[in-house]
Order: sequence, then structure tokens, then C-alpha cells
Amino acid sequence: MKTRSIPEDRCPTGIPGFDELCQGGFVRNSINSVFGGPGAGKTTFLLQFLWNGVNKFNENGLHISFESHDEDIFLDAFTFGWDFIKLDKAGKCKFIRVSPKITIRGLKDQLAELVLKGDIRRVCIDPVSILSLYLKDESMIRRVVFDLTTMLKRFNITTLIADETVEGSVENFSMGSDEPRTQSMKFLSDGLINLYSSGLGGESDRAIRIAKMRRTNHVRGPVPFEIKKNGIAVLKKKITS
Repeated sequence: MKTRSIPEDRCPTGIPGFDELCQGGFVRNSINSVFGGPGAGKTTFLLQFLWNGVNKFNENGLHISFESHDEDIFLDAFTFGWDFIKLDKAGKCKFIRVSPKITIRGLKDQLAELVLKGDIRRVCIDPVSILSLYLKDESMIRRVVFDLTTMLKRFNITTLIADETVEGSVENFSMGSDEPRTQSMKFLSDGLINLYSSGLGGESDRAIRIAKMRRTNHVRGPVPFEIKKNGIAVLKKKITS
């Protein structure tokens, strides 16, 4: 296993072409939301971030799901050549499925134990939108999102949270849904990433846009990407109107 030399304040994704858009990767110890509609590539982005964390940067990971079973995630990942079953057994990247009905206290206790015991440096939550099915009150949704993000930042880890949204148009790159959960994630996140799955045409019909990233001189506007046999690859050519 090779460990690359990386800037101290950056947590690189290792995703081809992405880190060049944001000065080497995500800001360390940050909360980042990955927005997109169904099929936009959110889960692939998160899994690739975790896989590269272990295999390229020697950083242990944790994947938290409120929806899919581990077996489904493992099968999806294996299509890209990522054997997360092996990493999970080795304690390098743990996968847990949490009931959406879990209390925030219970979730915080479970996360704290896993992060400290496993020397976790990267956490992915996919998808956080499931919580809204069980938390109908707007103030409760905001409280849960705030408590969760505040706790994660205390662990000195870099977190990606996938949020299912209504995909906006390619022309204006709207952030999509204005649900209370989504509004809270926009406000509390250090980085906001939009993934789009259609409507571009040309070389690629997908695009990625960094809407916000604190303390980062990032590329603005949509950039095309592809999902290949080895995962996501961001193309160098910027989309122009």
C-alpha cells in the first residue's frame, strides 16, 4: 500500500480530475453535502472517496446507511473492482446500517464508539434524506441535522453526506429541493457538491459543480464527468454556455 504526500489541510478524494477543482481535495475536518437526483452518482462518489482513502492515503473509513443493506452496497461497489467486504473484515472501512427511527442520542453514541475504536478519518452517510420520512417536524429535522454535523466535526474527520434532491435544470444548476433538511444541510455544510445525470449532451451527459467550499479557491460552474469501469472520472474540459 502506497501513502501519498498530501497537503496537511486537505483530504483528497483520489477521484481523477476532482481534486484539481478544489486545491487538492476537501478541507480536512469538514462536513460536505453531495446533492443529486436518482442515478446522479452520489453513492459512487462516496464509495470511491472511501476506497481511495484506504488504498491511496491510508485513512480508515466508515459508511453509514439508513436505507440499503450492506450486501447491495458491496455488490454495487464490486462492479468497479472495489472489494469492501475485504476492507470491512480488516477493519479498514466499516459498514453499518442504522434504523431511521434511531434517536439522535443513540446515533451519536454508536458513531463515537465506531470512530474512536476504528481510528476513522473519513465518514460517509448515504442517504440522509431517509430521516425526513420519520421526522416530519421542521424544527426537529433542523435539530437532528445540526446535532449530527456538530458531533462529526468534533472527531477531526472529513464527512460526506449524500442528500437526495429534485434535480434542477442544467442551465441554472439549482440546488433542487428546498425542504427544511436540505436548507439545513446547505447552511451547515462546509462544502456543497452538485451532481447532475442528464441534459448536457456532447462528450458527457453528466456534470459536477462545486457550489461552495470554505477556504478554497475552487473551480466555479459545471464540469463534465463520466462513470467508467473504475468509477468516476472528472473531465478537464469545463462546460461553457
